[in-house]
Amino acid sequence: MRKLKVVPFFTKKEVFLCTFCAFSFGFNASAMEDGIALKNDIEFEDLGGREEKYQQTVTGVVTDTQGVPIPGVSVTLKENKNNGAVTDFDGNYSIEIPADTATLVFSYLGFNPQEIAVNGQTEINVELEKKEENLEEVVVVGYGTQAKRDITGSISVVSEDEIASRNVTNVSNALQGAAAGVSVTRNSSAPGAGNTIRIRGITTLQGNSSPLILVDDVPVDDINDVNPAEVASISVLKDAASSAIYGSRAAAGVIIITTKKAKDGVFRVSYTNEYLINTPTQIRQNVGSVRYMQMFNEAIWNDNNNTENQYSTYDPEVIANYGSLSAQNPNNYPDTDWRELLLKDQSETRRHNLVLTGGTERLKTNASFGYEHQDALYDKREWKRYTGRINNELQITDKFGAILNMAFRQENEEQPLYDPTEIAVAAGSVYPALWADGRIANGKSGSNPYADLYYGGFNESSKTLVYGKFELYYEPLDGLRFSMNVAPNYEFTKSKRFVNSIPYWGASDPEMLAEPNYLAGHSLTNRSLQETRINNKSLTTQILLDFNRTFGNHHVNSVFGFEEYSNEVEGLLVRGNEFISNEYPFLSQAPVDKVFDNDSNISETAYRSYFGRVAYDYKSKYYVQGTVRRDASSRFASEYRWGTFPSLALGYVLSEENFMKDVKGIDFLKFRGSYGSLGNDRLGNYLYLSTLQFTNTLIANGADVESVRTAAQRYLEVADITWETTSSLNLGFDFASFQNRLSITTEYFDKETSDMLLSLNIPSLSGFDDPIVNVGNMNTKGWEVTVGWKDNIGDFTYSVSGNVYDSKSILGDIGNKRLFSGNTLSEEGIEFQSWYGYQSDGIYQTQEEVNNSAVTSDIVSPGDIKYKDISGADGVPDGEINELDKTVLGGSLPRYQYGGSINLGYKGFDFGVVVQGVAQQTLYLDPNKYATAFDNNWYAPPQLIDGNYWSVYNTAEQNALVEYPRIGNNNRA
Repeated sequence: MRKLKVVPFFTKKEVFLCTFCAFSFGFNASAMEDGIALKNDIEFEDLGGREEKYQQTVTGVVTDTQGVPIPGVSVTLKENKNNGAVTDFDGNYSIEIPADTATLVFSYLGFNPQEIAVNGQTEINVELEKKEENLEEVVVVGYGTQAKRDITGSISVVSEDEIASRNVTNVSNALQGAAAGVSVTRNSSAPGAGNTIRIRGITTLQGNSSPLILVDDVPVDDINDVNPAEVASISVLKDAASSAIYGSRAAAGVIIITTKKAKDGVFRVSYTNEYLINTPTQIRQNVGSVRYMQMFNEAIWNDNNNTENQYSTYDPEVIANYGSLSAQNPNNYPDTDWRELLLKDQSETRRHNLVLTGGTERLKTNASFGYEHQDALYDKREWKRYTGRINNELQITDKFGAILNMAFRQENEEQPLYDPTEIAVAAGSVYPALWADGRIANGKSGSNPYADLYYGGFNESSKTLVYGKFELYYEPLDGLRFSMNVAPNYEFTKSKRFVNSIPYWGASDPEMLAEPNYLAGHSLTNRSLQETRINNKSLTTQILLDFNRTFGNHHVNSVFGFEEYSNEVEGLLVRGNEFISNEYPFLSQAPVDKVFDNDSNISETAYRSYFGRVAYDYKSKYYVQGTVRRDASSRFASEYRWGTFPSLALGYVLSEENFMKDVKGIDFLKFRGSYGSLGNDRLGNYLYLSTLQFTNTLIANGADVESVRTAAQRYLEVADITWETTSSLNLGFDFASFQNRLSITTEYFDKETSDMLLSLNIPSLSGFDDPIVNVGNMNTKGWEVTVGWKDNIGDFTYSVSGNVYDSKSILGDIGNKRLFSGNTLSEEGIEFQSWYGYQSDGIYQTQEEVNNSAVTSDIVSPGDIKYKDISGADGVPDGEINELDKTVLGGSLPRYQYGGSINLGYKGFDFGVVVQGVAQQTLYLDPNKYATAFDNNWYAPPQLIDGNYWSVYNTAEQNALVEYPRIGNNNRA
């Protein structure tokens, strides 16, 4: 008789069911970034069948090698894991087993499991040895692997289980809070949206500070090209010692994603179905219609110096009776709930993953297929993703084999022209979206987000990605391996954006007989279609030599290689205007003279590299590792194309010294340090060449004006432009105690980026834009701490981990330039992108205080923000508030970023919580939303400021306690 094992998603233990087959479904309400998930996994594995007869009792005591009893040790029968026992507080156990041949398995977290054949014994005492499974864990590093205990650089690893427990849509979300030194910032909560990833801060001013992303050692453009269900592990290389093998593109760090592979002798089919609910954690609350009108009157009155009619816009009698007036005549007295009209309470995600895996000694195949559908918090938007990956390992002979991996990803997205979220949570309620009979209303002066959402048009896009890795390898000797890899990557993107015309009639014209008006941006002449096409193709070829051998107490792990990479991107944009109908969004339907090729472009990039790494250790005690990579980039002229990036790392395992063997409380203690350099060329193409920029220019031809194609050189040639270089120092130690239950890792790093690219100021009369040259440097210093505890009490397992990281980037010499970006400034001696502006000194309370202070203008009045007079033309306060009084207000980048997790398990059930956050960050408070209160002249003031702003209606005592200035439009400094 055969039995089947059905493994539900929440367990790794075996569940035996009746003959034939059965399905086991599990429920998991797991902590997520946005909501909860329901998840069903069905997994089948052939186990065979048996019958059990219990006729014998075996007892004994389980201790460690020091003779200390170990409570909570699991004692099971190898032939039937359902038959088991647990040691008590004194390490004693008792178990009933069949009288015939049987084997007992003793296992406990932090110790090596032990199997003992009973052979008729009735008493079996066992000593368990501590194991170093975390330290012996194999970690993927550049072009190879190393045991965790052998690592001398700075590498963080996120495991398959950690990724699965987070129920994330994107791989980048799985990194959020999971690894010290890694900052993951969500770009938005939109369906399919990705994240911005930074490893140990900023490395460049104008280039790309995103890390290099590799999937099975092949570079890809987007970390989210991989389905999280396909990921076996993620390695984050943070310092020069670990990243230098990737040289030219590793200055911002490296993320290596390893996908799942089949195992020899395992045949399995697994299906996962997940349903996720995402809800907003917090939504801005606004004042209602009555308070809106009262505050609007007050704002206008403030702008008129409180001297004219204080009810200039809304009559106080209308305000007092607005509720009843709106009920009687909603067209003239609208009370629109924009949030209810435009937003949903929740969005939903449905995810399906199918995995087929099987392996023999000669062929192993792992195939996974996924489908995911997400909608948004508003209608007309959805995102779909189809993924597939087939990984094959073929052992042709004992020494010759091949790896054939193929993957695809198809993304389709549909959305309206505009995201209505912001306006839905901010729009004033006194403006109509629809007339009482359901017709489109004019909103606020022709702006109607409801009509924009449902009738404004569409924006749809699709991206098709096909890529793979094909490897042939030869192993002539044990520990020696030659391999050649070819990895093509093809990505095709297209998008289509169509703008409809949206007519509306007045509330008093129900028959629509008069000429219609059109909503802003949606007139007949604005009806248009824009289509884009982008083809992106790349090819990576590699030749590698790996050598990994142990000679007595000496161990050598090395890799040498050659790599070439080429990339070509070609894009096209075509636009058609003044379509005759909303119903035919095709370019062929636009008037012939209204179709334009607005943009077409092509760019090429190529690299050539030689690299090598040699890691040596003696008795797993003394470690040294050297790495060098020499790169050439097509982004530089031939004389400056090559760059060499070396690194050196040292490690010392103090706990392996004989005098440390008997020191209690220390299972593992390792000190390590590294120094090296990395390059950055992701700074733009063709910067060293004199290039022509083409554009359309209007030229007079008699009484007519003609559009002609023109070309001009905008930038001077800078032939000697070359690499930005980041030198990195890393010091750290790793510590384990309590039979490796406790682990602590701390690190300090110091990065110096030199030869940063900046524009050089030249006289405007030259006729050229400022050229880009190598000038400037920046220093980033920081530290990381990671602490973990893992243990079990009988069948109850638990683990707790946490990490915190901080860094600060200070600019050095950047050629006396001041770089502004919005309200931030970057200049020598301060933090990168520091907030810059006037420094507040409270709120003016009286006219006398205004008269005796330096002010920004003569319209400043009580209730406005008071600013400090910091400096003047001579460097001292001059009694005026002007540009000389602006100052650095603090850094804009996050500080003290932390993350952590708690995982609990008991007899097949598990529960997990993941947290991440930022302990300190200075943010910019938009004065248009808080000081003026009526952004865009129709957004509603948030409840946050109501009753907490300076007002002529307040007493002096009340005004002295408020946090916000008076509302109005005049004082926006």
